[in-house]
Amino acid sequence: MWILFAILLGLVQGITEFLPISSSGHLVLLELVFGSEFNFALLNVLLHFATLFAVCFFYRKTIKHLVLHPFCKTNLQLLIATIPAVVFVVLTKSFFDFNDSNYLFLGIGFLLTALLLFVAEVCVKKTKNPRKIGYASAFVMGVGQAFAVFPGLSRSGTTFAVGVIAGNEKNETLQFSFLMSIPIILASVVYEIFFSGNTFSFNSNEIFGMILSCITAFVFAIFGLKVMNKLVEKIKFIWFVPYLIVLGVTLILL
Repeated sequence: MWILFAILLGLVQGITEFLPISSSGHLVLLELVFGSEFNFALLNVLLHFATLFAVCFFYRKTIKHLVLHPFCKTNLQLLIATIPAVVFVVLTKSFFDFNDSNYLFLGIGFLLTALLLFVAEVCVKKTKNPRKIGYASAFVMGVGQAFAVFPGLSRSGTTFAVGVIAGNEKNETLQFSFLMSIPIILASVVYEIFFSGNTFSFNSNEIFGMILSCITAFVFAIFGLKVMNKLVEKIKFIWFVPYLIVLGVTLILL
């Protein structure tokens, strides 16, 4: 049972991490549904690490360039975009989700994501001459990423939507949004392991399930990255709004 459930979590994490529907929100929802029978704390860390590895693998050429040119404009923009989330985390002592998450918080988060995507779709249609991402836009996207620690509020959806609302070009905004996830996911993994106070204990059966879960998350994360990059010009934010509204309202009623 644990192995099948771990694979399910990996599948959900891999598919939803790079879609604007909140992977963390879906994982928290599964945790609320299935209770504390399984080792969620450690698996959540490993799944985020698996999708972090997927981003690094998918954008390996870009990352190699960034490593070889540490003072390039993109690195400075990523630094600026990361600062708001770090400050927010220091103030709230939380990464990605709140410990007291419940159906109400998740429902509100999913509805806020739906509203943000709807606004972004309206703005995209009105933007005639999208521009390159500047330092101001990077900071605004960083602020969006900081608020995305609220359960159910999609990180990728928020940063991507905020970027295009600011009038930036969609392809560049999508790539920058995914690159932004690298330092924040890495920081969250370090935080959960060393500073969250969680204690991790597991048996051999759980280890096997976690390995399969991470492999599943990595494979489907790569698939999600390819789909999003290939369809970025055709994707409409409005496609995801009905699902988020139904999910959000259902959770609030619960």
